[in-house]
Amino acid sequence: MTVFPIPSLLEGRLISRPGWNEYFMAIAKVVSTRSTCSSRPVGCVIAVGNRILATGYNGAPPGAIHCTDLGHDGQIYCARRANNIPDRLKLLHGCSSLHAEENAIDLAHRFGVADLLPGATLYSTLSPCIKCIERLKNNGITKVYYELPYESVNRERDESWARAAKEAFDVYERLSISGDDAKKIAGALLGITSERLLPSG
Repeated sequence: MTVFPIPSLLEGRLISRPGWNEYFMAIAKVVSTRSTCSSRPVGCVIAVGNRILATGYNGAPPGAIHCTDLGHDGQIYCARRANNIPDRLKLLHGCSSLHAEENAIDLAHRFGVADLLPGATLYSTLSPCIKCIERLKNNGITKVYYELPYESVNRERDESWARAAKEAFDVYERLSISGDDAKKIAGALLGITSERLLPSG
């Protein structure tokens, strides 16, 4: 993990604004903080024409109990692990969470904007699994930027998913926020964002 000093308010103002890709990935990272998956938080943004169409994070379906609500005495609870479902079967059953990409696509359909999905771009904190690759492709998403490659106990499967993604999308690239972009974004999150620097009037 990169550690750097948070810029002062003035220094942050003098740093040029982040590019669109970094902007959307930063939002995906913030979205991930709403995740209720005990194993790993994931957040995503679907953007069209530099506008946000939908966001999503992984967690239990509406009305279901979240894994993060079931831990006791400081223990982390995972439904799949608690029921001894092996990793190779987790996409079939055992995991109570919907993936971030699924939730974002479902949201677009629920609010009647799914017709805007063809040609859209996904920004995700984790590269998609094969199930989500298929859903993204079926909904016409053409570009995928991810922060962390999917990895599991089955490296061969992970590699096959990456190959499938490269074939499914026009762009499939890893994207990390670093340098001045990271400083500016972190400064906005950790400091007072809209404090005045110049006198009024």
